[in-house]
Amino acid sequence: MTMEIYGIDHLEFFVSDLGRSMEIFRDGYGFQAVAATSPAEDDLTGRRSVLLQHGGARVVVTAATRPDSEVAAFVAEHGDCVRDIALRVDDAAAACGAAEAGGAALVTAPATRGGMTSATVAGIETLRHTFLSGTSGDGLLPGFHPIQEGPAATGPIEEIDHVAICLPGGTLTRTEDFYRDVLGLRRTFVETIEVGDQVMESLVLQGGTGDSVTFTLVAPDCAEGQLVDFLRACGGGGVQHVAFRCDDIVGAVRTLAARGVGFLSTPATYYDELPARLGYSAQDAAVLADLGILGDRDHWGDLLQIFTASPFANRAVFFELIERREARTFGSANIRALYEAAERLRTNALAPAGGRSA
Repeated sequence: MTMEIYGIDHLEFFVSDLGRSMEIFRDGYGFQAVAATSPAEDDLTGRRSVLLQHGGARVVVTAATRPDSEVAAFVAEHGDCVRDIALRVDDAAAACGAAEAGGAALVTAPATRGGMTSATVAGIETLRHTFLSGTSGDGLLPGFHPIQEGPAATGPIEEIDHVAICLPGGTLTRTEDFYRDVLGLRRTFVETIEVGDQVMESLVLQGGTGDSVTFTLVAPDCAEGQLVDFLRACGGGGVQHVAFRCDDIVGAVRTLAARGVGFLSTPATYYDELPARLGYSAQDAAVLADLGILGDRDHWGDLLQIFTASPFANRAVFFELIERREARTFGSANIRALYEAAERLRTNALAPAGGRSA
């Protein structure tokens, strides 16, 4: 059996505080709450979920409504984390069968509701994957009902570009094999980054129609550091960051910063060679430097990126904005700059009050 994957339908976060999590996406990133589960269903399932949308990016935030629910147990162990990377497919039942044949464990058998079929399998570490096919009359998820929350969201986000998954050291090969067998993803990029005494292994898996699904896998090859901290905070491997694609990253950063979103800083020395390296004017490089935006290039074009601080209580998941100017991959300089920026944030947090971090 095979499956045709059209892309990421949505990401579901299990969270401790539904209202606060909605504020993160709505007030910070300009998402609009478009649907929610009903109170009657919430009483039965022990959870409440809200669907938020911005452009083609969709997220579901789910919180427990009673302490004995699955969501409450997950959050108690892992904190606020991505629980489900839901995929839009041609046939959810067939996709589920193909995933099981590839070695995935069944979580929820295929079921059709309101014209849409869904099925869920276990993924790697803390993750699950729900397959969705068909359409409901209102275009929403099974069990969700539309809610009114003002006009449709407008802003810089176009869609989910990729999802980065942090894994325990030594598990990248096993994870790659799993996603090859279960989802048909293939390796397109591999890199090892060394920063001081820390080592990060990274590889990119892609697949689906037009390579519409991209998972960036990262793992530490060291005893301490920011990736190790993430694994501790998340209680295992999981989504480290979510990248939102935008067409104008300069405008996006200005808009989201005005909304209160915090971004990781980049040393001024990073921009010293940017004009020569990418052929940008000194004025354009100065704009990027002022906003902390990273620039890089692959065989096809340029890409601009910036990363946020984590807005969640456990300081685990964070976000990225990325503008692709024909670039298809991930610039090596930017990967290193991300690692170094996150490490600076980590060491600053660990520094004694009134002291300076190294």
